[in-house]
Amino acid sequence: VNYAGPIADGEFDLRAQPVRTNRSTQHWWVELLQNEQVAATATGVFASRRQTWSSVEARFPEVPQAATLPRYPNVGRAQWTQCYDMRFVQGEMQFSAPAPPPQDSASTLWIRDEPPRPLDFVSLLAISDAFFPRIFVRRPLWTPIGTVSFTTYFHADATTLDAAGDAAVLGVARAHQFRNGYFDQSAEVWAATGALLATSHQIVYYKE
Repeated sequence: VNYAGPIADGEFDLRAQPVRTNRSTQHWWVELLQNEQVAATATGVFASRRQTWSSVEARFPEVPQAATLPRYPNVGRAQWTQCYDMRFVQGEMQFSAPAPPPQDSASTLWIRDEPPRPLDFVSLLAISDAFFPRIFVRRPLWTPIGTVSFTTYFHADATTLDAAGDAAVLGVARAHQFRNGYFDQSAEVWAATGALLATSHQIVYYKE
């Protein structure tokens, strides 16, 4: 998804067209319009996967169980945070904390929909974008920001998502660099069983 401008609360129109399709893949182009102006564009690539040799190089972190961690307070936070139960292992936002700011932007947390719902591709996509902007973790200072481009890759099929049920999933996020008004942000989303469900990457604008 590429954001051409702010998306306001209210109605919008979507225009989707297939660019090319065949027996194993589909390529789609999508535009989101408000007031007859393009506010965002997106591409979607879909494929039928066949059984092949497979290996996961990323490693599931060693973390406490979600039930042993306190729920992150979302009072006074953005409205979308009310949709999630977040339990941080590390890297939560601490704007009022007297401690010195952290030396990196890494966060690890358990997260699930609130109220709970079985995991599907729509909720997994939303969760992959439910990490606080990394600049707020690295530097506890309110700064105007906006996502410029955001991509999610699904690594799980429907059977894997069904097995995850409505349990919390584990999220890991970090930035690689903050420079001249832009930073990147990468994330992994894992099932509690250790299955890698999705990865995401985005570039974010910040103003100073």
